[in-house]
Amino acid sequence: MKKITKKILLFSLVFLVGCSSTTFIYNRLDFLLPWYLESYVDLNQEQRKNLNELLEPFFEWHREEELPKYSEIIGDLELLLDEKIELSSIESITYDVEQAWFRIEDEMILWAIPMTRDLSQEQIDEFLQTIQTKTLQSEKKYLVRNLQTYQNDNYKRIRKNLRRFIGGMNKDQLDLINAASKEMIRVDGHWINNRKALIENLKLIFKRDDGWELALTNITHRDDSVSDNYRKTYSHNIKVNERLFVEILNSRTEKQDKKLRSMLLRYKTDINNLIAQK
Repeated sequence: MKKITKKILLFSLVFLVGCSSTTFIYNRLDFLLPWYLESYVDLNQEQRKNLNELLEPFFEWHREEELPKYSEIIGDLELLLDEKIELSSIESITYDVEQAWFRIEDEMILWAIPMTRDLSQEQIDEFLQTIQTKTLQSEKKYLVRNLQTYQNDNYKRIRKNLRRFIGGMNKDQLDLINAASKEMIRVDGHWINNRKALIENLKLIFKRDDGWELALTNITHRDDSVSDNYRKTYSHNIKVNERLFVEILNSRTEKQDKKLRSMLLRYKTDINNLIAQK
C-alpha cells in the first residue's frame, strides 16, 4: 500500500508540474511532502508510524477524487487538439490545473496539523532552521544571476518541458520560446522574499498558541502576506506562458502532434491504472 500511494502522489506532482507553468512559481509547500519531511525534521519511530497512518485518508481522497479530475483535464486537452486552439481554452485548462494543485496544498495541511502537534520544540526549531538554511542557499544560487542568465534559464526550462510533450522544435518555435522568456518578469527575488515572510509566519504559528492550527491552514495560496508584486508578477508570467502554448500548439507539426497525443494517452492510462489499484 505504501509503495502504491507514494507512486500516486509522485505521478500526480509530475503531471501537475508538466501540465502547468504555475507551480514552479507558486509552490511554497514542498517541505510538507510526506517522504520529504525527514530531510527537515528527525522523526522518531512512533512519529514515523503515526505519519504513515495519517497519510492513508489523504491518499484515499487523492485516488478517489483527484485522479479522475486529472483524467478529465487530459481529455479536455485532447479535444482541443482536433481544432485551432484558442487562448481562452488554455486559460481554462491552466485554471483547472492550478486549482488541482491548491487542493493538494489544502489536504497536505490537514495531515500536517496533527503531525505538528506531536513535534517537540527541539524538532520545531530544527525544522525552522533547516528551511532558513535552504532559503539562504536558494538566495545565493538564484539572485546572483544577471537578467540575461535569468532569461536563458527560462528559455531552457520552457524548451525542456515542451520537448517532453512534443519533441524537437523548429527555429520558429524556438524563437517563440526565446521571445516569451524575455517577456517574463523576473520572479526569483519576489519568491525569496515571500519565502522569508513565510518562515517568519511559521515562527509565530509554531509557538502553538491559541488559534495556531487555523493560522497554519492559511499559509497556502490564501496567505494574505503574499505581496501584491509577487501576485502580479505571477499572473503576468502565466499569461505569457499561456500565449506561448497557444502559438506552439497551433504551429505543431504532424510528428509533434503524434508525440503529444501519445504522451497524453500515456498519462491518462497511468492515471486510470493508479485509480484501479487498491
